[in-house]
Amino acid sequence: MTTLLVTGASRGLGLEHVRQALAAGEHVIAACRDPAKSQELQALSKQYGSAALRLEALDVASGASIDALAARLVGVPIDTLINNAGIYGRPDAPGWPEGARVQSLTDMDYALWEDILRINVMGPFRATARLLPNIQAGARKLVVMMSSDLGSIANNNQGTSHAYRSSKAALNMITRGLSTDLKNQGITVISLAPGWTRTALGGGGGDWATDASVTAQRQVLAGITAANSGQFIDLTGKIVAW
Repeated sequence: MTTLLVTGASRGLGLEHVRQALAAGEHVIAACRDPAKSQELQALSKQYGSAALRLEALDVASGASIDALAARLVGVPIDTLINNAGIYGRPDAPGWPEGARVQSLTDMDYALWEDILRINVMGPFRATARLLPNIQAGARKLVVMMSSDLGSIANNNQGTSHAYRSSKAALNMITRGLSTDLKNQGITVISLAPGWTRTALGGGGGDWATDASVTAQRQVLAGITAANSGQFIDLTGKIVAW
């Protein structure tokens, strides 16, 4: 059975990846800060059972939390790792575009910027590094970095959202670097742009419903091969300019 590990699995795109993977008969490890408080994950656990859905606590901002997860998963193969956990702004603040003001030149929240970089950049890197033995043991050997169109330098014609944009551009650089580092191990690493989706992070004005976005993402991921490693791809399968 294919095993998928999703970080940030309690809401938004992460939760929908869990739902759709379970419905497709995959085994899912759903990792988030507090699975016990996620009514949606608890309901899915009751529906599918622990044999199909494994719930794990994970705070990607904490190296100790990532280390603890890796220790609990020793010997567990992971076919696909989706590094989905990420933030745009404070949990109690609006997402994009309303939250862009505190990421502007004149009103930058520098403490928030540090948090964004810790969660959106260092978190996925650490998780990939610590779970590398699990990925090596998997059949698919695929690492997906959940990026954003806002991380494209070439397509940045609007400015604003400097903290979030810079974090996703940095994540894209990590994708490119890890694809080189891990090539000889047969591990594929890509950045995926999920489209402007109607989630708490993306706001309510997005182009994509969450379920439609993940359906499209899964179709793209199904066709990914080693030849795609190091690429920045959107949910329609098109290459996004760096």
